[in-house]
Amino acid sequence: MPTMPSAYFNRFDPSKNFDAHLFRAGFAVQSAEFNEVQSSFASRVQDISDAIFRDGDVIRDARVIVNAATGDTIAEAGAVYIRGAVRNVVLKDMTVPLVGLIAIGLYLQETVITELEDPSLRDPSIGTRNYQEPGASRLKIEAVWGFANDGQLGEFFPVYQVENGILRAKEPPPNLDGVTQALARYDRDSSGGSYVVNGLSVAAVADLIGGEQVYTVSEGRARVNGFGVEQNTSRRLIYAAIPDLRLLDSEPHASTTVAAQRIDLDRSPVADISQVRITKQVTQTIVHGGFTGAQDPLPDTSVISILSAVQGATTYVLGTEYKLTAGKVDWSLPGAEPDPGSSYDVTYQYIATVIPTAVDSTGFTVTGAVVDSLVLTNYSQMLPRIDSLAISADGALTWIAGVSSDWNPQAPAIPVNLLLLAKVRQTWTADRTVSNDSVRVVPMSELSVIQNKIDRLAELIAQQSLTSDAQLRESGVKKGVLVDAFLSDDMRDLGSAQTAAIFGGELTLPIAGVVAAVSADVSTRTALTYNLSPVLQQTLRTGSMKVNPYMAFDPIPATVVLTPAIDRWTVIETVSAGPITQRLTVGSGNASSTGTSTSTVLLSSSRSAIETLRPIDVHFSVSGFGANEALTALNFDGISVAATAI
Repeated sequence: MPTMPSAYFNRFDPSKNFDAHLFRAGFAVQSAEFNEVQSSFASRVQDISDAIFRDGDVIRDARVIVNAATGDTIAEAGAVYIRGAVRNVVLKDMTVPLVGLIAIGLYLQETVITELEDPSLRDPSIGTRNYQEPGASRLKIEAVWGFANDGQLGEFFPVYQVENGILRAKEPPPNLDGVTQALARYDRDSSGGSYVVNGLSVAAVADLIGGEQVYTVSEGRARVNGFGVEQNTSRRLIYAAIPDLRLLDSEPHASTTVAAQRIDLDRSPVADISQVRITKQVTQTIVHGGFTGAQDPLPDTSVISILSAVQGATTYVLGTEYKLTAGKVDWSLPGAEPDPGSSYDVTYQYIATVIPTAVDSTGFTVTGAVVDSLVLTNYSQMLPRIDSLAISADGALTWIAGVSSDWNPQAPAIPVNLLLLAKVRQTWTADRTVSNDSVRVVPMSELSVIQNKIDRLAELIAQQSLTSDAQLRESGVKKGVLVDAFLSDDMRDLGSAQTAAIFGGELTLPIAGVVAAVSADVSTRTALTYNLSPVLQQTLRTGSMKVNPYMAFDPIPATVVLTPAIDRWTVIETVSAGPITQRLTVGSGNASSTGTSTSTVLLSSSRSAIETLRPIDVHFSVSGFGANEALTALNFDGISVAATAI
């Protein structure tokens, strides 16, 4: 609050419930009473307006444009409701941080203006004793654009939210808070309150180099928990998905060759391989100890077995002349042994830790493993998971991670204050899929089509029941009974003239169509002759308008034309019952004729949105630059592109 001028008194207290000032004749009027009248009136108006508006509601214009790459922000002029009044704001350029959630809003800066700052406040009545004498001061309140904690003076009121350089969606103005709350309550009671009206489709695009996943959320509108959310442009969303890991210890695989071999792990995809152990066979030259019966240590640890000990032409017998003891060649057994200090060759097998090659998400290549031995691997598996993307009532996009599982991952539960937009099945491979599972409004036209399909199915079921009932009757009863489902003319006597037509499963009167051609004297579009008869006229009108109401003198921005501007395509996958050959036999059995015909029967059809965007070439042209105006950068969806001057 600013420092009030001297001799200023204001005793207004809403808790006393004073409703009016009762001025009495013969008593002096106090200056404090005038201040109380102003405060009482302002408090009464604010109580009413707070029931309709909320601090930060945009009344007119006041849009914000944020550059997601640089943080440069343009806050336009307009009107915003703050603290009981509609405050006018002026255009301002600023730079906001690009990391975290930033609130952009207005600072209310209050200043006391006296006759010293504004001499026009002195008494202007010429010829009076009080001429040019000071009078009442003024309380000036200005609303200035800024963002939270940017160092400006005044009380801050948030209007927009910027998350990592992306402006969150906001209900378009005017936003009447009281009416909005009532509509939200009605929407929740009647339809659940959370559904997509149109758009807001999620698609996956190429991941970043660092492994971060990239998705696009198209423009559209939704109602979340009863409140409207509108996204005017598509949004690029980067998701740093972190998989849940499970450590697998000593997974065994049989070796098939000593040469390089491919090992495919049981649980993929693999996050990292921490250790690979194989059974390796080597031959080393060992020097015998300096005394008889000595134990000669082998150079490798984790020795499994000794295969042979050879010196020259002498091959010593395992278990009779030597044995393996704690990774050493033990010559304590009775029998022959090398001379002390002499060398001999020992062939043995041991468990070695090796570094694999050609490592990928499914396995690796290893060399040197003994045939039929085990290759033991310690690695971390990335467990499959289903993540959900949801949107809140204030336009914030939120990722909700599911429960990881080997075979049956579960999608997470969506809180009641969020609306599910899409589910992402995280396989951590190129097979990752996106399904737009949001609840969407069904247009009346589609409801009508669904109703017609239900009616058609009911008719077919009735016809099938009639046919089945006729087939199940006894032959003596059903003899001479004809059942026609009115699907084709096969059951009709085509030897006689047929005056009815079968169409859409119904027997109806035929329609004879006659083509009426336009006469040759009509060469252009021609309307029937007519005379205009005035029904209501208003010949006089008075009005006025401002030529430039917002004092906008900025140059007209450049024009960008994309070719194509909109990409629409359809991928059709056809699965039919295949060729069905029908064999028809005519005759009594002694002589017969056989005919063969082939037809294709469509079993079912389904329609779904395409999960991923297709890559296409988009040509663009930029025009509308002034003289000596240089183009420094050109970005498309946050990606820098090169331009060629024409």
